[in-house]
Amino acid sequence: MERAWRKSKLEVFHLAWHDSVLNYKRALNTARTAYFSSLINNNKHNPRFLFNTVAKLTQKPESVSCAPFNANYFLDFFCNKIDEIRIKINSSSLASSSNLVKNCPAADSELVSALNTFENISLQILSKIVSSSKPTTCVLDPFPAKLFKELWPALGPTMLNIVNSSLMTGVVPSSSKSAVVKPLLKKPHLDPGSLNNYRPVSNLPFFSKVLERVVSQQLSGYLLNNNLLEPFQSAFRACHSTETALTNVVNDILLTLDSNSTSVLILLDLSAAFDTIDHGILSDRLESQFGISGLALAWLKSYLSERTQCVSYNGTSSIFTAVKYGVPQGSVLGPLLFSLYISPLGQIIRSYGIHFHCYADDTQLYVPLKADDKSQITKLEACLYAVKKWMSENFLLLNSEKTEMMVIAPARQRHHVDQVTVTLNNFVISQSSTVKNLGVTFDSTLSFDQHIKEIIKIALNHLRNIAKIRSFLSTADAEILIHAFVWSRLDYCNALFSGLPREHQKSSNGSECCSQSLNTYKKI
Repeated sequence: MERAWRKSKLEVFHLAWHDSVLNYKRALNTARTAYFSSLINNNKHNPRFLFNTVAKLTQKPESVSCAPFNANYFLDFFCNKIDEIRIKINSSSLASSSNLVKNCPAADSELVSALNTFENISLQILSKIVSSSKPTTCVLDPFPAKLFKELWPALGPTMLNIVNSSLMTGVVPSSSKSAVVKPLLKKPHLDPGSLNNYRPVSNLPFFSKVLERVVSQQLSGYLLNNNLLEPFQSAFRACHSTETALTNVVNDILLTLDSNSTSVLILLDLSAAFDTIDHGILSDRLESQFGISGLALAWLKSYLSERTQCVSYNGTSSIFTAVKYGVPQGSVLGPLLFSLYISPLGQIIRSYGIHFHCYADDTQLYVPLKADDKSQITKLEACLYAVKKWMSENFLLLNSEKTEMMVIAPARQRHHVDQVTVTLNNFVISQSSTVKNLGVTFDSTLSFDQHIKEIIKIALNHLRNIAKIRSFLSTADAEILIHAFVWSRLDYCNALFSGLPREHQKSSNGSECCSQSLNTYKKI
């Protein structure tokens, strides 16, 4: 049509050309809307994927700077790092595994029942586990996880036999003991050229995680029924979360402030905690402290032993190497086993009368402090020394330099506690004005000013990005993105904002973001 109009200059051809361009744009916009609607709905429970998709659409393409390392280099670094951590721990102070277990409380003689074996499961239970599992695929999978789930009616009986055979023999299939490690930057702004800025995350075969979930359900039920879980460990437990953990800590601190005292908060930092677990100590602790024996213990020992891993980076893979220590990050059982491994810490901290709370490897201690009484600091330092000693005996490295301390006090009492410090193994831990605690920024008055400003800034940035692509998003799709990027951040740990002054609540309830959201919806 364009050629005909340019050749003849007739208005009829010009109108036809104009109409064809409009029809093309409408068809393109319809196809684009349908594509992104399908993409958003299929991944509405995967915020990371949605974030990356929106970022690609709204941000200018940047030159991707890959680290100047190959997969084998990363593998050597991760393995050597664990060896170096274990060397740092004073070997002369290490007790034997048997002595370590004797120092732990024995299994309760009034247990409802010891865990000697994992029970066979039915096809119905296994089907529920498979259907509720995220279809994340590993390169070690014979076919994609989505296809695995689609073919489940045919594969189910065979998979059930493999699972029950593993449970009854106490042997984990070797194919389920390999992992592909992906190096991920600890924080987006860190230098990708420094190996120390990366952490290893294990990607496991889909069936391996299904098998782990079967065992995790039975093991968690046994621990819960026998009251063997640490009360102040909130990680990976039903009705527990980072929000419940922080709510408990903040409530205790607020009660202290109400009694005209200040609080000292210590956030412990562990170096590669999941990767340094000693398998022998863990196995002995499972038996002596938690009453796990027989085929159940044999299965867990098999799960820990003869594991292998390789590193995948920038399209290349390293050789496979044996895993001598630790539990895989990214696994189902790993966090639970880690919680059981460090469970004796609770008794050590309680023996000093110190309040504490744990979320996986994040442990925080806090004590009340009177301006004219420094005995609590002495007690806290003694507790920290005992904690560090126990960790060394269990091949865990407490990083004194990255451990943070904050004194929380009303503004009128700040001058009494400004010089308070805590010493850990001759290293002086000075006060921090703000600390990041399980994703929430704490300040020295618990006003959460800095945290509220941060989440509002991030939320508004996401809203601006969504507004850029609003023209080809349906209202339902825009709502999914807003809930994933905006409301999820505003809702995170919002119980902590209860009782804040009105000016803080006005910001924290997201009134500004609400109005921005409405404006985003209205843009056509």
